[in-house]
Amino acid sequence: MNPDEFCTSDAWSPLAAASAYSQLAGVLGGFLITAIALLFDRSTREAVHTLALFSAAVLVLMLDSFVFSLMTGTQVPADGDRAGVCAIAWTQSALSTGMLAAGTVGLFGGLGWMLATHAVNKSADLDADDVSPYSFLTDLGGWLTFAAAMATTLILSETAIDYLHFMFGRRPGLGWVALITIAAAVVVVVDFALIYVRTRSLRRSLADSGEQTRLAMRSIKVATIGIGALAIVATWFAVSLSRMPKDWLTTPNVALVVFVLALTFVVPAAVSVVICNSVASTETH
Repeated sequence: MNPDEFCTSDAWSPLAAASAYSQLAGVLGGFLITAIALLFDRSTREAVHTLALFSAAVLVLMLDSFVFSLMTGTQVPADGDRAGVCAIAWTQSALSTGMLAAGTVGLFGGLGWMLATHAVNKSADLDADDVSPYSFLTDLGGWLTFAAAMATTLILSETAIDYLHFMFGRRPGLGWVALITIAAAVVVVVDFALIYVRTRSLRRSLADSGEQTRLAMRSIKVATIGIGALAIVATWFAVSLSRMPKDWLTTPNVALVVFVLALTFVVPAAVSVVICNSVASTETH
């Protein structure tokens, strides 16, 4: 492994992309702050839980923006420990990408809740024939959440493979690639099934004028806590990398690589599944 001054691997440089990613995370976090302001004057339980989810997503996105901006200050020496500096940069980039994915899915999950809550409140006093546009709105919120979860899961799978490629100085073995690819495919299929079941249940409830539609919260609290925990652990680890023995990164240490992959792919993918499971659906009484 002979990294250049931009730590390029497989024709891609995390240092060159860090500034744009930092701006993206900051913009998404700013959008969420605006959405939070809109929710403050609402006292329903749906608004309270959406507010909590948005707050955790703001935390992870703002810390993510900080870590990416921290990377832009990285200077790769012309001689000396270039491999160690680039290993830190690639590890920080992988962790930050996982944080960005979790925050993005949290954003769209909360947006789906806002759309569903609005649709349920507006359709409460309407006839069944007039509910169709609001049913479409609830479906849109759910499938936007799925689109975000699917896209970020696929991006994270490629990020994990690229990270292994750099750390071991060669393309990952077929077994590693197959494991990551199959895991990503399973997550996407599970997300699809959850969204399909949840949106269909809510659509049927809205169409039945004899039922009172009550949105089920399910695992939205777990998603909120998971995003917050990822933000804290991943940021601390990314900032602390320079204090660790460089041999752990340049050899590299398998346990450390697995831990990074867990924060980069496993935890964000699990968060996306939890958010899809908590997409607006019904409790009927």
